Amino acid sequence: MSRREKPWALALVYVALSLAVEAALMVIGRLRVPRDNAILALIVLTVPPLLAAWLTGRRRLRDLLPLAVLLSVLTLILTLAAGRVTGIKTGLAEPLIVRSAAGFLAGLIMNRIRPGPGDGRFTGV
Repeated sequence: MSRREKPWALALVYVALSLAVEAALMVIGRLRVPRDNAILALIVLTVPPLLAAWLTGRRRLRDLLPLAVLLSVLTLILTLAAGRVTGIKTGLAEPLIVRSAAGFLAGLIMNRIRPGPGDGRFTGV
């Protein structure tokens, strides 16, 4: 089974990296939610998506960037939607659910539009 058939693996890696980076920023950098959301969001929406894409085997730039951008955009959209629906701005449940969903959806979408690393066939649109 190739990497392209495992969107849950991308979701798991993305959630772990994303929460670890956010926790490090809050503990080491002493950033606080919601006061420092602008700084937290900028870093959390750039570093973990790039690392997750790279760690899941997307090494070339043409494979890495689309997945990282998709992860960032889906995370932002789902976070805004969840915040609007629930009204909750802090806590651990929302990031766990949102980032898991964003990682899983990004994996599914990328499997559909672009072959995975080492997969010579195109399953395309």
